[in-house]
Amino acid sequence: MYIFRSKTGTFTIGPDPMNSDLFELCIGGMWLASYETTEKAAEAVCLRCTGWYDWDRRDGEEAPSCLSEWETLE
Repeated sequence: MYIFRSKTGTFTIGPDPMNSDLFELCIGGMWLASYETTEKAAEAVCLRCTGWYDWDRRDGEEAPSCLSEWETLE
């Protein structure tokens, strides 16, 4: 599982329990979207196209530019 802690909330990327071929992007435990790869989910956060209004429209806080900058949990 990957984690990015922002002022808006904590984003997580992990396996999608409904579809083993996908990865889910959540904020605060709330599902936002599912993606084919973990990198695409992280890119959605960086590009501010997550579907979470508070993050997508907020300026001033930088998101990691790639998944390798996210915290990892085993």
